[in-house]
Amino acid sequence: MTACRRYDDVAVGDVFPAEPLAFEVSPARVDAFLAATGNPGALYREGEAIARAPSMIACVYLIDLLAARGSPPGGIHAKQALRFHRAVKLGETLSIQARVAEKYIRKERPYVVADFEARGSDGGLVSTGRVTSIWGRDP
Repeated sequence: MTACRRYDDVAVGDVFPAEPLAFEVSPARVDAFLAATGNPGALYREGEAIARAPSMIACVYLIDLLAARGSPPGGIHAKQALRFHRAVKLGETLSIQARVAEKYIRKERPYVVADFEARGSDGGLVSTGRVTSIWGRDP
């Protein structure tokens, strides 16, 4: 678990985590993702076997990514936007990392905006996005 950071210690341009999170898009992981999202997976199966991966799986570690920035408990996920650039390939390893794009105070609440990228085994963009959060109470 990453230690909690104070809002004033977060700077635009900060990258988190230092090394991208990585995970393999295995059939078992796709099956677990489909089960967790209540998707029967007909579009992703050939017979009983997983044959394709849903694009949204590229964002499966978004929660872990946000935890890596070290925000304290009590924060609020205010909004997010996702863009998918190409299909996710079964068996490839995806990596995900983010950068603080903006921070501001609105109605006496501290906000942090982070842009993230998920890249495939070939280094190409799979998905990108922006997450806006109200920072938790400083430790």
